[in-house]
Amino acid sequence: MAASREIKVVVSDLHLGTGTMRGRVNPYEDFHQDDRFAELVRHYTNGEYRDRPVEIIINGDFLDLLKVPYKGAFVTEVTEEVSLDKVRRCIKGHPAVFDALAEFVKEPGHRLTYIAGNHDLDVAFKRVQALILARIGVDRADDRVSFLTDQEFYRLPGGVVITHGHTFEEINRTEEGTPLKTLDDGRRVVNMPWGSLFFSTVLAPIKAERPIIDLVHPLSSFILWSLVFDLRFTLKILWNMTSFFVSTRLKAIYRRQMDIIKTLQILGEEIAFYNNLERRASRLLRSADEITALIVGHTHAAGVRRYPRNKVYVNTGTWVQTVSLDLRDLGTANRLTYAEVDYANIGPPAVRLMRWRGVMRKCEELLV
Repeated sequence: MAASREIKVVVSDLHLGTGTMRGRVNPYEDFHQDDRFAELVRHYTNGEYRDRPVEIIINGDFLDLLKVPYKGAFVTEVTEEVSLDKVRRCIKGHPAVFDALAEFVKEPGHRLTYIAGNHDLDVAFKRVQALILARIGVDRADDRVSFLTDQEFYRLPGGVVITHGHTFEEINRTEEGTPLKTLDDGRRVVNMPWGSLFFSTVLAPIKAERPIIDLVHPLSSFILWSLVFDLRFTLKILWNMTSFFVSTRLKAIYRRQMDIIKTLQILGEEIAFYNNLERRASRLLRSADEITALIVGHTHAAGVRRYPRNKVYVNTGTWVQTVSLDLRDLGTANRLTYAEVDYANIGPPAVRLMRWRGVMRKCEELLV
């Protein structure tokens, strides 16, 4: 069992970019909650948590490196040098966030765990990890900070399992199951799944024209609305999407280099015919006796579900504003949600979905 009164704080999908400058607009930056997130970190750094074991778990997509151009372009062969340049600019763009994390890890008993998501697989590079560690004042040999980049699940005491969630989807699962790969010329690059290649090639370049293009869900509804209200732009997007899909999947199928079933799954997930993540996550949670709680992110849809045998599923949501075209949840939202795993009492840990309300109101538990 975990140490007495230990607490875990799980947050995902902040999507930090290169920041914004006063008087300038950065269409590739979607995170605007620096001060609020710094407040949250300091809440679990000081007061009642100063002398309590606390682990902050960053569950993927903390940095949105897919939306950071390199020398003016969105590259798909991302070497360690490219990653270092992008991460360095993200760190510079969000000083308040990294200052708060630096204060947190200084306290005895406080630890930080960084789980890679599909938007920040670059943290698998050792020099990228060293850069982040240096910014928060931690030596590379220090066990206060750890990076999990090549394992699908992070298992905590009491049957709590954490995963970013992208590996539940065919579109975002890497072929080799590793964050890095070696090209024929010997270069080590980020092993981008098809979804990341699609984002970097199709969506990221047009985000300057339509900054909300990747914030609207589901994509299929967005396309239908845009065909009515933004026809010319939507036809261009559909053409780019079709061209990319043909060049990356259909030609490979013709050459017998790709699996046709997986290709159909990718197509269905991309236009949101179904939600593979939630279906697969729910099946895993209910079927695995050793798992009592499953915490995911990735979909930006915060929620909590409780199942028989005291099992709980939590999606930690996102800290960027989202636009939902689903009639069940129509509108914009930015709820600043996270999960809390509390080992304060004897027995199973208490797993809760929380919403940060600031230093005055602190936090509240969300039940739906």
